[in-house]
Amino acid sequence: MKRYAVLGMIIALVVSIAAIGCSSGSSNHESTPTATHAVSTPTTEATSEPTEEPNEAALATSLDFTIQVDSQGAVYTYQYRARNIGTNLLDIRVDMTSAQVNAAYIVSGSSQQAWLYSDGQWIDMSQSFNTYWDTWSESFEGYQTYLAEEWTGLQGWTYDIPGDGSVTYTNIDINPSLPDSIFQPD
Repeated sequence: MKRYAVLGMIIALVVSIAAIGCSSGSSNHESTPTATHAVSTPTTEATSEPTEEPNEAALATSLDFTIQVDSQGAVYTYQYRARNIGTNLLDIRVDMTSAQVNAAYIVSGSSQQAWLYSDGQWIDMSQSFNTYWDTWSESFEGYQTYLAEEWTGLQGWTYDIPGDGSVTYTNIDINPSLPDSIFQPD
């Protein structure tokens, strides 16, 4: 169900960018983003069920993948790149394209800064860091979680969202070396 919410949230962001252009909010809140992840506690009891090993996406500290979202005929492409996964120093870059929009977001937990690329220029959105952090870290976490739980290692992997469309993952790269320049405005 979370993946449906993430899809809706991203589509709403694309529509809002196309409709109102880029505007910088005026949030003056400061926060320290925190990563959430499950911590397993060792047990001495034997289990009767075999345990599955997590796939490599579940253990990744950096990821680079592209998703194509086809929602009721509208197609959106997103390239997600993230490093320092599982820490409060998570850095995320999302480049997105559609027929109407060509934009990018950088949200840096390590520097507490955010930038938006729109209309050929980078705009410092750090005064609205919390808003961008909440949106893009949740979006990334949703797609990463689904990748970690369901992906079998195939490129071009698709799942359907009943009544809405589909999401296809391609160019999945686990633990790539992502240079600092990716997480800085060009």
